[in-house]
Amino acid sequence: MSIKKTSIYIFFFGVVISYFVGFFFDENSAGAGGYNGDISWIQKNIDIFKNNSIFNAVKNPDFFGNRPPLIYIINRLINPFFFELEKYRSTVFILSLFSPVFLFLILRLRFYKTNVEFLTLLSVSILLSPFYRTSGFWALNENYGILCALVSIFLLKLNLENISRNNAGDKFNLILTLILSSMCVYFDQKLIIIPLICFFKLIYCLEDLKSKILIILIYIILSIPFLYLVHLWGGIVPAKTQIANPNTITNLSRINDLYFINIGYATTLMALYLFPVILFKENLLQSLKNFFINKTNIALILISIIYIALLIALFDFEKYTVDDYWVGLGYVDKITKILFNSIFLREIITYLAFLVSWIVVLMATGREKINIFIVFYFYLISILLWPLMQEYFDPIILILALTLFKMNFKINFYNTVFLIIYFSIFLISSNLYY
Repeated sequence: MSIKKTSIYIFFFGVVISYFVGFFFDENSAGAGGYNGDISWIQKNIDIFKNNSIFNAVKNPDFFGNRPPLIYIINRLINPFFFELEKYRSTVFILSLFSPVFLFLILRLRFYKTNVEFLTLLSVSILLSPFYRTSGFWALNENYGILCALVSIFLLKLNLENISRNNAGDKFNLILTLILSSMCVYFDQKLIIIPLICFFKLIYCLEDLKSKILIILIYIILSIPFLYLVHLWGGIVPAKTQIANPNTITNLSRINDLYFINIGYATTLMALYLFPVILFKENLLQSLKNFFINKTNIALILISIIYIALLIALFDFEKYTVDDYWVGLGYVDKITKILFNSIFLREIITYLAFLVSWIVVLMATGREKINIFIVFYFYLISILLWPLMQEYFDPIILILALTLFKMNFKINFYNTVFLIIYFSIFLISSNLYY
């Protein structure tokens, strides 16, 4: 066996074993774990569903969380361990192991000529995500939506292949894709990007008018329960959550409170996950050269410099990051707080990080419509959110980049191993921090 092949196996089993070890030792690499973390209010929600009918539980004034109640409804109906905390933790832990499987299936469909061992190693990179691990270890809600998103993307890829062979595609697979992509929103509102991508991809590729009408009708029908939920709660999250998070824009009455500073922080967060993806570009050095001589790219970099100049002139950095914030803003804010006591230095380093990250995002995005759409979507939701949390980007940005980004990928031993080492360092750093 070659050294490269042996190394692939070592890294693969190292990642998988670390996931099991993390669960055994109650790892909390994202700060939301532990028995005093988010699982405490999840347990209260579980008790609400245990002691009430499903409808009464959904409208219960004590129901709390940032996501729709589908997770609780499904578990109450089919999971016999739902009401036993440690057993429920184990079910979420096991369920979370299916995401790498579907990520592999998508990568295998997309990069069918690539060495399968490289794709296998890439598929377990999701298990290095501090937020995915914490959710899997502590029965949090995030991984349901991520798994559903991966299954939806897999089915979308199958549909697009069917459509390329048959203009009408396979009706059963098509309907299943629509149902599962819609469920993503019922697991996590932020994942509305998944049905949006499925909708535009399918409408664009299908030539059969009846199939297009079917897609529109099914999505309208599947949106009705969520619209009713918004009516019931008076917003996209439960009333108790709206009261607890008055600064987040969860209903139309708060639409004026947009957080444009979050564009900069969102850029740093996306760049963290897109940087290793850039290394998968074919002819990387030539791509770098072409990027910096392109007039459009130079103009976009100048726009980001103007944005930063406006922040320096008009924005109260200390009030926002010290007085108003107690959590969130991602790794750049945390690193600057660790390294510098001076607000001035923290502000300068933060804005430099904005600029460098903007270049990384531009390089990864290119001129491709699907890439621009994904990045724009996360910029859009970032200005609505307070506090802005890194968990909103981890690991979904990496997943979308590997599965949906349009780019000339060159997957080899070196860039695959680099990606694993890169995110391993991030995981170790997160564990040390928390």
